[in-house]
This record gives sequence, C-alpha cells and structure tokens, in this order.
Amino acid sequence: MRTRIKLNIVIPFVVGLLLQACECPLQETNTYSPCSVREVTITKFNPNGTLQEITLPDNTKQTVFVPDSTYSVHTFLFPFDANSSGGLPNDERFKNASSIILFKKPFSDGRPYFVAVADNYPTNQELNGDLLLYDIANDFSNADIKVTGGIINLPEKFNNENSQEFCNFVNTLTSDKERIGNLKNELEKHRFGLGLPTASVVQFSAGNVVVLDINNNIDNSITPPPQDVQDLLNLTNNQAINLNVRIGDVFLYKARNGRYFVFVITDLRQGSLTPYKKRLTIMFSSID
Repeated sequence: MRTRIKLNIVIPFVVGLLLQACECPLQETNTYSPCSVREVTITKFNPNGTLQEITLPDNTKQTVFVPDSTYSVHTFLFPFDANSSGGLPNDERFKNASSIILFKKPFSDGRPYFVAVADNYPTNQELNGDLLLYDIANDFSNADIKVTGGIINLPEKFNNENSQEFCNFVNTLTSDKERIGNLKNELEKHRFGLGLPTASVVQFSAGNVVVLDINNNIDNSITPPPQDVQDLLNLTNNQAINLNVRIGDVFLYKARNGRYFVFVITDLRQGSLTPYKKRLTIMFSSID
C-alpha cells in the first residue's frame, strides 16, 4: 500500500515537469483569426437535354428527359455559418425540362390561356443560390455570371491564390471603416450587378414567348393578343443581368442570407476528363 501511494504521488509530479518542459501545446488554443478564407468551384450551368421515349418492363411507353453530357444545374450558395464553405444546390425545376417559365400573364381577351416567357436560365431573382456560372469564353479569358444579391467590383486586383495574402487583403479593406461602409451602401444601387461597367442585360424576345393553358401545359397552336406579348416582354426589362468577370477581379457582395462577402475570381478552366465541363473557382471570406 505504501509503495502504491508513493507512485501516485510521484507520477503526477513527473508529468507536471514534462508538461512544463514541452514547448508544444497538447490541446488547441483559441487563436483569433480575423478572416476565414474559403474556396469553391462551380460548373457552367447547362440544363439541356432531350425527350426520349422508353419502354417500361410492362411494355408501356413513357417519355423521359435525358440530360446532355455536360448537364449541370447547380448554383453556389454563400454560407451563413462561418464554419461552412457554402452549398451547391441543384435547381430541380430543370430536372425534367431544359427551360422553365419565368413570367406569365392571362390573355386580356378573356380566353383561358396565359402568355408566358420561357428560358434556359432563371432570372437573377429566381436563382436558388447566390451565383450561377452562365458562360465561359472559349479561350477562358473571361466568364459571365449571374448573382441574386447586390454586388460591386473593387478597383483592386488580386492575382494569386495565397490564402494568407487574401486574408491580409480583406483585413486591409475592412480596417478602413469609412470606406467599407460606403461600399456597403453602394451595393444597394447594384442589385444583380445592374449598372456596373461589365454588366449586360439579357433581352427576352418573341422567341421566348409561349402560350400556356389553364394546366400550365404549352399550347403554341394558340395565338396570343400581340399587345399581351409586348406588355409581358416589358415586364422582363432589367430582370436578367449577367456580369462579365476575369481572373483577379475582386467583388464585394451581399448574399441572400444578408451577410457580406469579399470574393475573387481565381480560376477559369476546362475539366480534365471528357466531356471537359467548364468551371469557375472563387476564393472568398465573410467580412461581418
């Protein structure tokens, strides 16, 4: 008993000496980090596919939607939680069709039909995430994106992928309280990027117009009143905005969750495997 008691006394004493001598912490410390750098890559949005008739095991026929080889219908959703890198939600409206209805209004002459605008891309307001990759140039020099929140491009460029340097860049930006406050106010003027130098407005035309019956089935055998078509197209003005971006471009963005982010375009590229999907990569950090 005495020997056992002595060992119980000696062991904690020795361990205590070893802990004092060790320069490496045995547990994590609460180190303050002024920013959290995250990265995400998204694929060019492509909802295209074909309708094909298949034979079921019971020999009945069924028409199904077969996606193209480069089919991709996800967008990027900025995170609310600082521990998250965000999400890539799929737009399930394109699960069985290449286009969706964006706008519609009833016939003015009382007939039980609607005149509608359909397209292969959602409008900015109807994005199920924050950012959609609309297109990439064949030489990968630039790309077009859609966003659903307020956005402005900063005059500074950031031409590397060094996370620590990007963190320093963000901290320098946010340390100027007056400037960052003015920039946030400026965002309210540029929802979807409207009014920015590299923004372009998608113009819908009669080629986007379809007629729907009361069950929302397309019936293009019906001719809509011409004024109804024009009135509907007028409603689409400034509702679909693309923003042209290049590697090194830096943006301040207010996400749909209400948080503010600084992000930079770090890569535009083609996939390494067939069918060589086109991709865009951003590095970002929350600033609130």
